Amino acid sequence: MRFMVTAIDAFGHINAALGFAEGLKAAGHEITFAHREKHRNLAVKRGFSFIPFDETLVAVNTNEFLFQWIDAFADKFRQEPLKQCHDMIKDGSEEVAAPATLFKALNNAMDAIVSDKNNKFDAIIVDIPAPFPFLYKHSIPWFPLASLNPLVLYPSGPPPFSGYSVSSDQSNWDEFREAYQLAYAKLTEANNANLEAAGLKDVKFNPAIFVDNPPTFGFYHYPAELDYTECGSRRPNWYRVDAWVRQPDLDTEFVIPQKLQDKPGKLIYFSLGSLGSADLVVMKKIIAILAKSPHKFIVSKGPRGDALELADNMWGENYVNQIKVIQGVDLVITHGGNNTFMETLYYGKPMIVIPYFYDQYDNAQRVVDKKIGFRVNPYDIDEDYLLNCIENIFNDKEMIDRVKVISQNMRNSNSLNEAIKMIEKQIEQNNNNVL
Repeated sequence: MRFMVTAIDAFGHINAALGFAEGLKAAGHEITFAHREKHRNLAVKRGFSFIPFDETLVAVNTNEFLFQWIDAFADKFRQEPLKQCHDMIKDGSEEVAAPATLFKALNNAMDAIVSDKNNKFDAIIVDIPAPFPFLYKHSIPWFPLASLNPLVLYPSGPPPFSGYSVSSDQSNWDEFREAYQLAYAKLTEANNANLEAAGLKDVKFNPAIFVDNPPTFGFYHYPAELDYTECGSRRPNWYRVDAWVRQPDLDTEFVIPQKLQDKPGKLIYFSLGSLGSADLVVMKKIIAILAKSPHKFIVSKGPRGDALELADNMWGENYVNQIKVIQGVDLVITHGGNNTFMETLYYGKPMIVIPYFYDQYDNAQRVVDKKIGFRVNPYDIDEDYLLNCIENIFNDKEMIDRVKVISQNMRNSNSLNEAIKMIEKQIEQNNNNVL
């Protein structure tokens, strides 16, 4: 079968889509990855065909666009999530609706590819956290991926993006839900206007869910041990896959840099992701703290890494071959983006999560609730606490063992193959109905 695979223009979603596509290719299917020209190498390396977006339709420079967005809200992202929402409501800032422009441009680029009569696809796999009109316009079956914390799929659980524990005081939950909806009201209005302009009056964007309601079914990416089953039933038509972690982007093995080879202590990887690392205030503060640790660090400095100066116990680059690095370290300090979160678990590493926004807060709290690491809030980074968290992990054999069990179960799971069989059966059923 011929699959078009695509994602919104964000590295975590792109990497997750590539991982799922690798499973489809291993099952014997043909993959065409559709995205910006700069990502062609990611497809070619994996034996996929590639179709680039029409750059005249996505002329916006996504990196610059997102950096400006980060800078506009950086002071808010360094606050407790509920306060973030209240401050955004108070400001009434128009920038909150800016991503709708990006969504519209990406939709037009994807629509152009699917509309081209030279491109024939049996199905579309999409990792996009919003309803995109092109999916509803065409008769091709499509299956969404939800590569984010699955709390969005559990209506009876804590509000998504709040960072609240499942055992927290529920009297606060409704307040957060209401504040979040009001904070993102302008984004909701802009996205729904785009949907209505496309003739989709019955399709609505909900900023507290993000993922589409699948016409048949979709898949989310989370290990069984961490799923929110204690929160009751999840939204219909969503199925869990334990792991679809992609292969490394580079085949070269990671070798500990010469600078660190003779340094004492454990080896730790530190990354706040492509967006969180753009906040140089937070990056510099954490680097200054980690400089006082007796351990050594591999640092993913991020797109603005040239402005960062690393300490003597650190080595880093703006981009590192993350999967290979994670395999070789003892601990990961991460923003908790779902892609890095899953890679860290898959390779059996405990973690300290310093969440920056959205579902990163939920992943951070899940780490605490399931006792597989620690949470450090970016609005309250205490030097002693962060350094103690590192030592506490290395001294906690039970915690390390818990992570190893999750890793083994993810690796042994057959859930990705089962998901692919579901897709195959659905496509065959659709074809039979047409006949």
